[in-house]
Amino acid sequence: MAERKIVFVPSSFLHPDGAAVFEPYPEIEIVYALSEQERQEMRRSPELRRKLQAKANEVLDAHLPRIHALFAMGLMGHLPVTAEMIGRASSLEVIFIPAAGTDRIDVGAATEHGVVVVNAPNGNANSVAEHSVGLMLGLCRRIAERDRAIHSEKRMDMMAVMQRGTPLSNLNGKTLGIVGYGFVGRTLADMCRRAFAMKVISFDPFFDPIEAERQGTTMVEDLNELLAQADFVSINTPLLESTRGMIGKEQLARMKKTAFLINTGRGPIVDTDALVAALRERVIAGAGLDVTDPEPLPDGHALFDLDNVIITPHLGGNSPETFRPCSVIASRLALDVLRGKRPSNMINPAAWDRLRARLDKQAAKK
Repeated sequence: MAERKIVFVPSSFLHPDGAAVFEPYPEIEIVYALSEQERQEMRRSPELRRKLQAKANEVLDAHLPRIHALFAMGLMGHLPVTAEMIGRASSLEVIFIPAAGTDRIDVGAATEHGVVVVNAPNGNANSVAEHSVGLMLGLCRRIAERDRAIHSEKRMDMMAVMQRGTPLSNLNGKTLGIVGYGFVGRTLADMCRRAFAMKVISFDPFFDPIEAERQGTTMVEDLNELLAQADFVSINTPLLESTRGMIGKEQLARMKKTAFLINTGRGPIVDTDALVAALRERVIAGAGLDVTDPEPLPDGHALFDLDNVIITPHLGGNSPETFRPCSVIASRLALDVLRGKRPSNMINPAAWDRLRARLDKQAAKK
């Protein structure tokens, strides 16, 4: 009988329908790092999650040499998958994640070792786009800031919003600048055009400007041009070496003083120190951050003292409506790899031939 292939799950973030994808195949076994009770209890407190994550890491470390598929979500979010881990996982064929971002996976090392990396493209685009709109509304209508003040002061001051801070503004008719016109960027553009009659411009060197124009978006060739025109700048590009730190002091200074920066992409795309300074000095009107650098922010961070920033703990893509499809999409792609079928989507397509050559070589030795 052929060796059973092990799918290792270090958290509770694999939806039951995602797990069910593997059930019809007796040659595939799902191994969880934590018991079912522990997976249920992990939501009780951050302290318990940290404790259980440490246990899950130990179990994963022990299983690494014999697993074939790794679910890259831990109890604290995206699981770091390092070159060292991939090097020790001699049977590993696929790393799969129920999200779009793969920046915490060493994709280069995976490719070198013939390990395919798959994600869930477009699985949570609607959720992230809606969250971006929520941050935009929260900032321009000063919803979050006024709510915080009212709860803190425990009184209603009807004139405070007019006496201090950024004047109230609307989304309707404003210009939205999208940095990264992928699934989330295109979904956000469509929402904002339809709901708020916003003009949409985008900076994305990889997207066809003719197709963008057909969709109602104008592509600009220069990021600085977008920054100067936009009333809202939304960061929706993946974290790459070319995008790390792409929004710094110089770029923030090019934005309108009345403009807002929205980041639902990845924290390191924006220089945090430069952003803190820009918000303090009112170089820009405000920022909405679902991702930060570092993430999570340490206790007492300077951003917590600013009233013109809204911060949420990387929950833009998190909702029951996205949990299931993201898990199912990623699981189906991982299943294809485990069954020797080339998946329809890969982060590192160059790994496929290396994986097949490695498996053929192993089979020849048996």
